[in-house]
Amino acid sequence: MEVVQIEKEALDMMFERMAYLHDMVHTLFERLRDKKFGDWLTPEETAEILNISTRQVRNLQNGGKIGFIRHGRKCCYKAEDVYALIKRGGCIE
Repeated sequence: MEVVQIEKEALDMMFERMAYLHDMVHTLFERLRDKKFGDWLTPEETAEILNISTRQVRNLQNGGKIGFIRHGRKCCYKAEDVYALIKRGGCIE
């Protein structure tokens, strides 16, 4: 077993960052809790759930990171795809 020493300040910063990321993921899952996997989300709902702008949602769409369908002139996103994006960490900072 290898022992590594780090400064207490660095360790505290690492714990703070982990706590922040844990809280963020928990919040994202809470926002999706009432949605069923088959539900369709508007760009505004998707942006709110992911805590990003609607422009960033379109960037995810254009980059092929999130699937969508067109409903008239508006795009809709499947809650299942948004959940998968959160799970694989594709939108966190």
